[in-house]
Amino acid sequence: MKGKLFYAAVVSLFALLGIFENLILYGLAFLLFCWLLARTGKISSSHFVHFLVIYIVFTGAGAYAKNANDTAMGGSERKFTIEFTSSVLFDGDRLTSRALVYGYDEQVAVRHIFRSEKEAKMIKAFVSPGTVCTLPGSLSRPGQARNPNSFDYSKHLRRNNIHWILKLEEFDLSACSQRQQNLYTSLLKWRQNEVHRLEEVLGDENAAIAAALLFGDRQYIAPDDAASYERNGTVHLLAISGLHVGLLAGMVFYLLLRAGWTRERAEFLLICLLPVYAIVTGLAPSVCRAVLMMMMFLLTRRLRLRISSLDILSIALMLLLLISPYSFYAPGFQLSFAVSASLILSSSPIFSMFDSYLSKMAAVSFVAQLASLPILLFHFYEISLISVLANLLFVPLFSFLLLPLVILFYLVSKAMPDAVALILPLLDYLIHFANGMSKSLAAIPAASLVMGKPETPLLALYLFVILVFLLGWERRFKGKWKVCKLMVLMPVLIQLGIPYMSPYGKVVFIDVGQGDSILITLPFNQGNYLIDTGGRLLFEKEGWQKRKKEFEPGRDIVLPYLKSEGIRKLDKLILTHGDADHIGGAAALLDELEIAQILIPIAGERGELERKVLANARQKGIDILETGAARGWEKGGNSFVIVSPFEKLEDKNEGSIVLWAELGGKTWLFTGDLGESGEEELLQRIPALKADILKVGHHGSKSSTSQGFLDALAPEAAIVSAGDGNLYGHPHLEVMERLSERKIRVYRTDKQGAIIFKFDSKGGTFRPWIP
Repeated sequence: MKGKLFYAAVVSLFALLGIFENLILYGLAFLLFCWLLARTGKISSSHFVHFLVIYIVFTGAGAYAKNANDTAMGGSERKFTIEFTSSVLFDGDRLTSRALVYGYDEQVAVRHIFRSEKEAKMIKAFVSPGTVCTLPGSLSRPGQARNPNSFDYSKHLRRNNIHWILKLEEFDLSACSQRQQNLYTSLLKWRQNEVHRLEEVLGDENAAIAAALLFGDRQYIAPDDAASYERNGTVHLLAISGLHVGLLAGMVFYLLLRAGWTRERAEFLLICLLPVYAIVTGLAPSVCRAVLMMMMFLLTRRLRLRISSLDILSIALMLLLLISPYSFYAPGFQLSFAVSASLILSSSPIFSMFDSYLSKMAAVSFVAQLASLPILLFHFYEISLISVLANLLFVPLFSFLLLPLVILFYLVSKAMPDAVALILPLLDYLIHFANGMSKSLAAIPAASLVMGKPETPLLALYLFVILVFLLGWERRFKGKWKVCKLMVLMPVLIQLGIPYMSPYGKVVFIDVGQGDSILITLPFNQGNYLIDTGGRLLFEKEGWQKRKKEFEPGRDIVLPYLKSEGIRKLDKLILTHGDADHIGGAAALLDELEIAQILIPIAGERGELERKVLANARQKGIDILETGAARGWEKGGNSFVIVSPFEKLEDKNEGSIVLWAELGGKTWLFTGDLGESGEEELLQRIPALKADILKVGHHGSKSSTSQGFLDALAPEAAIVSAGDGNLYGHPHLEVMERLSERKIRVYRTDKQGAIIFKFDSKGGTFRPWIP
């Protein structure tokens, strides 16, 4: 099997995907793959037998993992004895972790909200991996994805064998104890304590970078900093990877040799220490891959075995998948192995074609970006256009300056605490310089390109052409190399062109919880309009309660969904009125998307949030149109008319922009938070107003959607945008009864998630995301 292990690794992936996704499809893919290899002379009949055995073994491993991935708890339990099994994250007034439930031998995700600053400090000082507590709480199922392409937390936890979220009702430390530590929990506890120590010594910004580089813990990095590294394509430097493992192993090996150790003893010590390092840095997929590869490289040297880097990578992949079959779904796993394989395949042409360090670095960055392209688009919907340039700047900065300095600082802080003052100013300067440069690069308008989530056939095309390109580059196919280079552009051009060729449009009522956000996309990419952005209702918090990253619907729901649809530009952002649950998410959209025009209602005095949003928009040069009734526009045979407000009103809800539209052969009325008095005035001004589809006003409040309004409009369907289990009881029973009495079909985001109406010139159909 020497030299064929890469093919064996592909076979193992087909086996697991067959179990987890589609057995027939990936079984046929396995047979086709083997046939192609045999047809091209890559394998013999004996190799096929080996591959068949591997396929059966991994099918069995996947089937076992799938069948064992179940829960013994029913959900009615109220008291739990738990052992914390992962680092405990303290963020403002919230604790999050994972724990083993005694008696069930089952992992749960743990959540607790602190009642006071004193309680938070006491628990932070005591609780760590290995702590055992008997506490009251309640179980709830993790929420499923409520919008297309959104992160499915339920699936994520299930792939980690977690089926419940345990919300602790109280946290009595007298019911807790520290169990006898084993090596694993001791290392996790030490890791958590060291991260907290870095926070105390370095402060938030510096500690966040240091914790990421030393312990692989990126949870403390500020959202703005993380977003800038992602946008310029250098976020991999903040994750422990082969680069970090190689540098650290090289440094330790060199120091051991200088201390008089023999090569054999130094290599043996490294083999023993590398698994410990993997645990200390969080057992991330990239760390496990790098550690396994380094261990195998050292072992093959000791045993004088000749094995290629690609075979070592393939063995590492198969070992990790045997241990944890679901790990394949992690983006970090996919990126780590895809980039590593591409760099191994292209290493020969890179070193033979390029002479200078800069040209080699640029080639490496290009290959890494190319290999990660389909994975990044599938999970994050956009790619960095400046990653090659950014990596030329950041890789040397992190590899030769920042990482060694962070390690030196850490060692000095442990051995000679008083001496850290000598290093701290330089470390502080370098971290601020790196973060500042990252934000400056990310601010470049063309720093990234939003392309959307590719469909499965297009994803397969990406994988095929990238593999052909890498093989073509490695082997320099005579007369075909130019074709290989051009092939890389094919899926990119197809994906960018699809919106302009699609005859379908959509009206999507995005589930943003208690708020509104409605996306209208016209056929052939003739227009993208967003009505409101969702937002979080703000409640006053004390300083200790504030979290580093609060949930924000605009940033965490609306923006990712727009990006997943490949939307880079909004032709109109219609902000119906100034309430936080309608415009609170606007800031994130203004920062990330091109917005041609913002429509706001004519109004008297504007609130603080409105003023901030509008000031931000003016700073970015966005056209702002203050509008009332009688304005409208047409695009691609679709009509839009603003039918309210008629005058400036003090009441924000009654002053909402109300938009009438004709889309997909239906007439629509989008009412914002319009109440009964606004409905009455609207009918007085436009007595003949009709609408086939009504967006119910004010989330279904009993102060809206009056009987007279429904009778006049005579809608056939109504959509209620409200939060699941919201505090206001929306939609109110009276409103639902009025709709039911008139046999109006009702769609609700609180029960069905996003509501999608897909249409063309002939008509359209509704589809709730949660049936």
